[in-house]
Amino acid sequence: MSKTKHVCIAGATGFVGIELIKLLVKHPNIKIKYIFGNEKKIFNKFLNKKIIKNDKKLPKLNKLNINNINKCDVLFSALPHGILNKIANKINSNIVIIDLSADFRLTDVKEFEKWYKTKHQSKHLQKCSIYGLSEIFYSNIKKNNIIACPGCYPTSLLLPLIPLLDENLINTQEIIADCKSGYSGAGKKIFNKKKYPNINNNISVYGIANHRHLPEIEEYLKKFCKTKLKINFTPHLIPTFRGIISTIYIKSKYNISKLYNKLDKYYKESKFIRVYKNKELNTNDVINTNYCNISINQNRFKNEFIISCSIDNLLKGASGQAVQNFNIRFGFKETKGLI
Repeated sequence: MSKTKHVCIAGATGFVGIELIKLLVKHPNIKIKYIFGNEKKIFNKFLNKKIIKNDKKLPKLNKLNINNINKCDVLFSALPHGILNKIANKINSNIVIIDLSADFRLTDVKEFEKWYKTKHQSKHLQKCSIYGLSEIFYSNIKKNNIIACPGCYPTSLLLPLIPLLDENLINTQEIIADCKSGYSGAGKKIFNKKKYPNINNNISVYGIANHRHLPEIEEYLKKFCKTKLKINFTPHLIPTFRGIISTIYIKSKYNISKLYNKLDKYYKESKFIRVYKNKELNTNDVINTNYCNISINQNRFKNEFIISCSIDNLLKGASGQAVQNFNIRFGFKETKGLI
């Protein structure tokens, strides 16, 4: 197997696509052959011009081209939801697809169509995909050619909750998740000033009880849940460009040491997850990194606890995890190009 992989990036002019380029251009085992995108103005504004000018590995921006995709080993797709599934059946089956949209995340295609209001046109490929939550589905990622990277909010909730659900350590009927994200999580539509007025000085709740990440969160929590699950999830946009902090309220008959020890042991070998006890987290410690910080805290009420989880939504919640999955899939050191 060749050590250097030829890759292309679709959706390169979005926030996530630009972060992908920044990471991949520095990866020693990657040669970027093609980048596809439509909005050159945004591309030039947010991508460091030194990379464009000085790095010979970065090709010119072009429109999406299936023939060129089929000349590569890997497609990193940061296309908007609902686009990749319409062209995936034209991509050679030996090409590894690392998808950052929701197109292949949900096992049930009908659920995807319900939440994303579009028909799925590669249903047969959906069965071949694997959910790319790196630390949880590591062994399956190594073997699959379609890797569906998780959404940013799900990443910040699944990583702290799965180890505790896996051993039935918490009350599965009373989980409350209060999540706050930098406005880059809303994508390029933030430039619509009518829809997102005064974004640098505004906090807004959105997607109340019907955010598109909800079915994804529920599906993958239920895989590790021994009983019925009930989770309330409410997201907010806050006046900072990047970063997520999720505050999760749980109940358990066990003490904080038991819960902390489970999390700490579960992620002991993980390169990017740091577990704390009674620590007040912030986003500054994870911004521009692929790290995920988790802290379990004692609430003032008996048998109640507060979990905090912080990530960079554009890295561990998107492009960073995609590169981590690339490394896992091809047997490279997991931290390559990320530290």
